[in-house]
Amino acid sequence: MLRSRVEAEAAPTTLLQWLVQRFRYLDANGWRAAIAAGQLQRNGQPTHADELVHGGDEIAFTPIAAPAGLTVEVPVLHADDDLVVVDKPPHLVVQTAGAFVHNTFVAALSARFPRTDGAAWLEPAHRLDRETSGVLVLVRHRDAARALQAQFERGEVHKRYLAVVHGNVATGHLVVDAPIRGPERGAAVPRSLVVTTVGNGSRRARTEARVEQQLRGFTVLQVTPHTGRRHQIRAHLAHAGHPLVGDKLYGQSDARYLAYVQHLKADGDPRWPGELPTARQLLHAEFLQLRHPRTGGELQLVAPRPHDLCAFVAAQGGQERDR
Repeated sequence: MLRSRVEAEAAPTTLLQWLVQRFRYLDANGWRAAIAAGQLQRNGQPTHADELVHGGDEIAFTPIAAPAGLTVEVPVLHADDDLVVVDKPPHLVVQTAGAFVHNTFVAALSARFPRTDGAAWLEPAHRLDRETSGVLVLVRHRDAARALQAQFERGEVHKRYLAVVHGNVATGHLVVDAPIRGPERGAAVPRSLVVTTVGNGSRRARTEARVEQQLRGFTVLQVTPHTGRRHQIRAHLAHAGHPLVGDKLYGQSDARYLAYVQHLKADGDPRWPGELPTARQLLHAEFLQLRHPRTGGELQLVAPRPHDLCAFVAAQGGQERDR
């Protein structure tokens, strides 16, 4: 069951209107059908499409279960009684959510790493977008979750991504230090917005990138996010004029993104590239450093560079590197 709270400042509106504006992976007919099927609750009680919701209400959604027997092979980089660290392939969601409830792998991984008392409990300590590959840390109990959350909040977890972007970055070192806020309420295209000042829903965000390799019309970057905002790397690089190769949200026009949404609603393959050069955004979480939640020892976790990213670099005249 997925839970979300109605924004505190939200004016009273119907449940259906709030769902359509807030979660665009279903249209009005899709949400109406889900409500009729009993998949939605308001504050723990059955609800209906025309019921008014208010700021602070908790809305719970139970997606249709993934097919029985789902198995997903995910390379494991580290495993102990507290953590499981995997090299997440692209095109898999971290949790059951959104339009991609059948592509989740955490449930399958939980069966592989059950708790010693027999109760499977495996939760991601952070997020990676569906199309982003690389290092993903999952915790096996709540004490580990609290310890890692504190490290993330204090900025003690260090991450480095590999990104391939459009255009040739003019300088060897690129810094974008600009606040980010979420999409405008009711926006048809749900991009995070890069703004000039902190406040009014925006929060400070800083991204640093170093050029690793120049290609024909593209650049390979090593990217370090110093904060952890929604879509931070994608939004900051697009703001700098160098969107990620294959980014369906930040790398193409509103019209093309909305065409992609319609493609998904027609049960199309999420990997559909449209007019983009690749089937997914070329962003890979290559390195992550943190302290072990139990021992305090330093963990440095590295995910090998994925084949599709290396193949694209090689096709653009760059030298394929395996790390």
